[in-house]
Amino acid sequence: MKAPLPDRSGSAGLAAGELGGDPPNRFELRGGATALTERAPVRHRSMVRPYTRTGGRTRSGAELALEALVSTSELGRSLPGTAPAEHRQIADFCADTRSVAEIAANLALPLGVVKVFVGDMAEAGLVLIHQPGLMFGDRSSREFMERVLDGLRSL
Repeated sequence: MKAPLPDRSGSAGLAAGELGGDPPNRFELRGGATALTERAPVRHRSMVRPYTRTGGRTRSGAELALEALVSTSELGRSLPGTAPAEHRQIADFCADTRSVAEIAANLALPLGVVKVFVGDMAEAGLVLIHQPGLMFGDRSSREFMERVLDGLRSL
């Protein structure tokens, strides 16, 4: 007959909070001994699924490229406090022209969610979308490409 499984709750028989902070992890060593380790800090992410932020939509009416440039319109500069928080954040961030990739990286949102938000904002006249027709070799295209690469790296 097998022995009962050891307690894997992480408490190691201690009362909750006895060690302070989160309870440590417990694992078995050879010979039946146990060892305790501190839990690694957990990076908390939003528990909200991305599609819930967009009302279940995965696409917007506008076809946006990753490198499409977005700037806040005059109407977008005067967004009321009742506007969705993401719309206000995008409007504030795009006071200077930014790429869709930069917006996603700055807001720490999935690219698809940002595309839906930006598309909605463009339809409402809150932002302007500039599909880039870059002249390769000029200074502005090089700076733009560096910003896009930085945005992609931070995703």
